[in-house]
Amino acid sequence: MIAAVPRRYEALAFIMQRIVADGCSPSFDEIADELGVGKTRARGLVDELIAEEILDRPVGRQRSFRIRDVARSRNLLVEVLNRLGWTDSVPLGVLDQPCSNEQLQILPPFEHLPDVE
Repeated sequence: MIAAVPRRYEALAFIMQRIVADGCSPSFDEIADELGVGKTRARGLVDELIAEEILDRPVGRQRSFRIRDVARSRNLLVEVLNRLGWTDSVPLGVLDQPCSNEQLQILPPFEHLPDVE
């Protein structure tokens, strides 16, 4: 059985997705539609994220959520995705560095063999 994911973290995942995809944060109506909740509940979820100091919302500006703590937000998103059944294939930081040209294997030269009949 999959453990329940806090709705505020689902809202955070959607907000981050929209910021990356569109360059601006979603409206409360869009958050509500995505999560299947009312607009008041969507505002409450965002207020919870602001209280946790994960999000920031400048006063009087629509669609202007900012991620205050990117590292913590990333860790929360990984936790949410893991609870939903996703897995990390390779933890970040363990990946091999790309090879430079000097480190690449050198292929043997091709020889042209004339057609023999």
